[in-house]
Amino acid sequence: METYMLTQYLLAENSCLSQVDSEVMKRKHGHGKRGAGGQQLRVDLSACKYELFRIVAERLGWQIVPLGSTDWDLYWTDTSICQQRLLKLSPTQRINHFHGMLELCRKRAMARSLSALAAAAAPLGISYDFCPYTWQLPGQMTAFLAAAKAAGKKATFIVKPDAGCQGKGIKLVKGGSEDKLLKSLADIAATQAVAQQYVAKPLLVNGLKFDLRVYVLVADVDPLRVYIFKEGLVRFCTAPYKKPTSTNIDCAYMHLTNYAVNKHNTEAYVAAHASGYGSTQAVGAAGQECNVEAASKWTFKQLKHHLESQGKGCA
Repeated sequence: METYMLTQYLLAENSCLSQVDSEVMKRKHGHGKRGAGGQQLRVDLSACKYELFRIVAERLGWQIVPLGSTDWDLYWTDTSICQQRLLKLSPTQRINHFHGMLELCRKRAMARSLSALAAAAAPLGISYDFCPYTWQLPGQMTAFLAAAKAAGKKATFIVKPDAGCQGKGIKLVKGGSEDKLLKSLADIAATQAVAQQYVAKPLLVNGLKFDLRVYVLVADVDPLRVYIFKEGLVRFCTAPYKKPTSTNIDCAYMHLTNYAVNKHNTEAYVAAHASGYGSTQAVGAAGQECNVEAASKWTFKQLKHHLESQGKGCA
């Protein structure tokens, strides 16, 4: 399913690149077709560890340049980029990151920005309540401990590493006793992180928590130009949801929707295969075919259909 989604996302990237500069089309380095009558796009994947990108690049007809080559149109990297690399770009070369994007991609920096925007918007009557209050740790640890103590032991908080991904290092902790909270946070006391109050009553589908992966292409920052792919992924937990208690608070399969976490729940994870905009097959742990409704990943179209079947409006 990820291969299909990423192919469509990169098709949008390819379309944007073709509009950026006509000089890209005039370069004499390729003989294949790039889009309708253009030259073959050359991509450098030397800084990308994910095989999926190579599969998709080949499917799109892009040419993957050899290691060390500087003759490329698109440089796809898994990490942020420095200003020096940007200064070395030719007018027709593009990188899949903007300099300074860590201000959005790192959780503490994003929290600072949202907090500032919320403060500026409040006098205008604009609410930012779509984002829960966030404590930036360790700088706001004292304030967080005080809030957690005041909330009581029935309250639950989620703590995430600032630069973490794939569910690594995420912890759920209970409010109330400051000593117990500090003990729970002992292993990340000096780590940069964020803390938020946990949503204890989330919307469930078939008794499971889920999240939405939205595919967004930011083509320009000034002026801002953003493309949102009309499809996306719905990622499910693989253990039925229950309110956090001392017995289930550490059950990642129940509380975290990350694929990197739930794929290890081999008895419950159900793989989905996509064709077009909908899953056509779901495969269980034993390799047996399952109803696509049981898949651990859906498309937006599937979720919309399910919600509407339950009498819940969905735009």
